[in-house]
Amino acid sequence: MKIINGKWQDDNQDPVDNFNVSQLLEIGRNVQAVYGENITYDRISVISSIGRLTNKEESSLAYLLEQDGAISKLAGY
Repeated sequence: MKIINGKWQDDNQDPVDNFNVSQLLEIGRNVQAVYGENITYDRISVISSIGRLTNKEESSLAYLLEQDGAISKLAGY
């Protein structure tokens, strides 16, 4: 699930319906578990993106996040 042009869509670019609403609810629970009530589009995007990672990609992301200053360098700071 991701937000495209201000609307939720699943990986097949279908809108939220009875068949995929569980994916949206899971993202909501995960975002709230990590960020509490301080939810933004970027935070939703981060959690949604993490949920789509393979095990290897997730491991690489964890390694990257553990490196001091790596995110700042990637962001151009």
